[in-house]
This record gives sequence, C-alpha cells and structure tokens, in this order.
Amino acid sequence: MKKPRIFNNKGESGIGTLIIFIAVVLVAAIAASVLLGTTGSLQQKALTTGKQSEREVSGGIQVITMSGSDGSNGTVQNFSVYTKLTAASDPIALSDTLITFDTKNTSQSLSYDPEIGSSNVTFNITYSKMGREYKYGYISRGDVVEIDFMGDRAVGESELLRLRIIPKHGIIVPVDAVTPDVMTQMRIVLYP
Repeated sequence: MKKPRIFNNKGESGIGTLIIFIAVVLVAAIAASVLLGTTGSLQQKALTTGKQSEREVSGGIQVITMSGSDGSNGTVQNFSVYTKLTAASDPIALSDTLITFDTKNTSQSLSYDPEIGSSNVTFNITYSKMGREYKYGYISRGDVVEIDFMGDRAVGESELLRLRIIPKHGIIVPVDAVTPDVMTQMRIVLYP
C-alpha cells in the first residue's frame, strides 16, 4: 500500500496570512485613532466657533431713545442716548464699547472713561434703572443706561446725525436721525 503524502507547507502559509492579518488590523487601528482624534479636535473647534458666533449675533445694545439738549437757540451739542440690552445678551462692558458720532462736517469716536466724564472724546453714563445683575460700568440685563456725550460742534436744524454703538462682542447698533426743521425747546427728541 502506498503511504499518503503529507504536505508540510500548509502551516507556513497560515502563519504568513496571520502576520499580514495582524499588520492590517494594526494599521486600521492606528488610522482609526488618528481619525477619532481629528474629529474630537474639529468638534471642539466647531463648538467654540458656534458659541462665539452666537455671542456676536445675539448680543448687543438696544437704543430706546436719543435726544439733544438746549435746542432753544436752534442748535444742540449735548446728546443723551437711553439704552438697554437686547434679549438673550450677555452683559456688555462699556469700557470695551466705542461710539462713533457723525454729522455733516465732523466725525468723532467716543470711549468710556469714568474719570473724565462727558466730553468730545469720551461719554459718560448714568443708570436710570438698575437690574438684578447690576454691575457698574456694564450694561446688564434689566439695566437702563443713559449715555451722555458732547458733539464736536453745535448741530443745527435739519441736519443728519449718524450714531453707531460698537460693543466688543455683539452687533453694531446704527441710529440715523435728522434734527427737526425748527428747534425752540430745551430738549429735542431725535430718535425714534
């Protein structure tokens, strides 16, 4: 009787296949860990950007009214702007807020300095109403703040005024107004 032939090379091919399989699994595991790390980092960046965008879009100051004082001689130079926070806004630091005020021939930028008070380069504030989250130097939820400033020059009748309140975070508040044709009263309402 003839002896059956035994092939010894089957074990060698199985070990080679096993080594290749393990190498493929290791490469796939490394690639998966790199992908997971990248997606985690991108997710964190997306959340941060989303929060910043939400703060920029939803936050801001709302102008209630704007008036000029001493219009009895036909001109006004001192201005008052009553403001409050818009809905869902975080408190806004007035020291980080810039106001631009433009008339026909002048343009000025005003910043908040509690030491100087109201001038042609700074604005002053008075709290008409203090909310529960009141903090001096900020517009917080529930506050009504009067912003006072002086124009570079006296503004006459029928003149266009452009006021922009620019907080560090939040939307820019534009207010365009025209002075009345005839100004004879002490307080002249300019907006709304």
